[in-house]
Amino acid sequence: MADVEATVLSGTEILLDVLRSEGVGYIFGNPGSTELPLMDALATAEDIHYVLALQEATAAAMADGYAQVTRRPAFVNLHSSAGLGNAIGNLSNARANGTPLVVSAGQQDYRHIHHEPLLAGNLTGIAAAVCKWAHEIRSIDELATMLRRAFLDSSSAPTGAVFLSIPLHVLGEHSDASLPPRTTIDRETVGGGLEELADLLTTTAPDELAIIVGDEVATSGGVAAVAKLAEALGADVLGSPLYGRSVFPQEHALWAGMLPPIAAMLRNALEGYRRVLLVGGQAFLVYPYTPGSPLPEGTDLLHLSPDPAFIGQAHRARLGVVGDPRATLESLIPLVETRADRDAARHRLELKRRERAAEIERLEEAALARYGTSPLDPMAAAHALVRSAPRDTPIVDEAITSGIYVRGFQHTDEPDRYFFCRGGGLGWGMPASLGVSLGHDRSPVLCAVGDGSAMYSPQALWTAAHEDLPVVFAVFNNCQYLILKNNLRGMGGESAALDTFVATDIDDPPIDFAHLARAMGVEATVAAEASEVADIVRDAIERGKPHLVDIPITAP
Repeated sequence: MADVEATVLSGTEILLDVLRSEGVGYIFGNPGSTELPLMDALATAEDIHYVLALQEATAAAMADGYAQVTRRPAFVNLHSSAGLGNAIGNLSNARANGTPLVVSAGQQDYRHIHHEPLLAGNLTGIAAAVCKWAHEIRSIDELATMLRRAFLDSSSAPTGAVFLSIPLHVLGEHSDASLPPRTTIDRETVGGGLEELADLLTTTAPDELAIIVGDEVATSGGVAAVAKLAEALGADVLGSPLYGRSVFPQEHALWAGMLPPIAAMLRNALEGYRRVLLVGGQAFLVYPYTPGSPLPEGTDLLHLSPDPAFIGQAHRARLGVVGDPRATLESLIPLVETRADRDAARHRLELKRRERAAEIERLEEAALARYGTSPLDPMAAAHALVRSAPRDTPIVDEAITSGIYVRGFQHTDEPDRYFFCRGGGLGWGMPASLGVSLGHDRSPVLCAVGDGSAMYSPQALWTAAHEDLPVVFAVFNNCQYLILKNNLRGMGGESAALDTFVATDIDDPPIDFAHLARAMGVEATVAAEASEVADIVRDAIERGKPHLVDIPITAP
């Protein structure tokens, strides 16, 4: 943006001018008295739409979903320390997802801040734990500069949320300072050391080499490059544990599935590979503790990441390369193609193609064999849900214990069509699906959510109705926190021995999700069979309206 001629502007006008120049079309938030100057200005701002959430956790996750689709920072506006506190859980999820967000919250007027008035608080202290940085604006003269810095830093590796506390008086002050121009950075840097990397890859037998792909492959647009590299090498491709995006085509011959988030199981899965190329940041994400390294002894780790902090962070890398995944892989591929054993790679690709086709067929047959039960088998329910929608329909997955089936049946090749939260905080999926729909120009979205998860941010249903977003919420309802029961069984303690589990059932009273949805203005149906799930989903997508389907399921 060119320098703007100096004009006297209010803090609110400066804020909106910067948002416009950064391409912001939506503000996600829930307003309060410290945001009233902004809300007043939005009454005449036809180019910026305020997406109202009834609770701040919904606002944060909506922005997360939107930013993931658009690959641009989304703007969140919260109210005081209490509103920021309500959003912290999903801001923690955004941190784990690496989602670029510019988060603002209203602070009390500085002219009486020393009296500790109502709504005053240590906003930057609250936000610091989940944001790249947190800063409180002290005067109108720094507002535009800090907003520019916020948009720039949130989208710089490692991407994430940044926070600005904006006192009420700053919005009402006036300044004649010109707006600083927008900075543009070419982030598609090609890493060094590619000759050595190509040699290491091509001197490894195809069946002794694996490529592990993380979310950065998807966010950089590098999925096709990974596929081309894998085919040139004949190497298996594995998804990093709990990957959050479509990191590789699931029907591709060389796709070997997602690595488990348990160190001992990771080690077993990687046994037999002499070298592993990790593309992305934190690939070895683990959940329960098991002793030992996730890497088998003697396995070389080669690591390509846009963020040098991840390389060697927990596991020694024989070679680390810092660069944009897509740009670096595209430069690496010609070096590999001139060195690789093409016949060996081609032979393994054909072998794996037959094996993968047979595996997909077995999975389809297994799912169809479980149709017809009531309550539904979760595998059949996930199959009916995913297969009933057009192939390019985005899926937001927070189905928890049923999520393994949702993830397994989604068959899109596009990185912006599957979304999972790596943060582990519940209440992300339903509001995130609204942001995904907005990011895809209000297109239909499937949201697979567990019954426990659905109760963390049910206010998202109201926003879905208010914005008329065509999201299908599929609640996998087993009336319990099954993942906790499974973990307790794994512990082998008193709960498992007595088959008694404290505070893990949510069936007394049972939650009527259909009535809950209708109370928020969303049509709802209960599906008794898998075929009903398919019919309901197809009808809802065709009508283009929000819809909730309650799917009673058995415990998988």
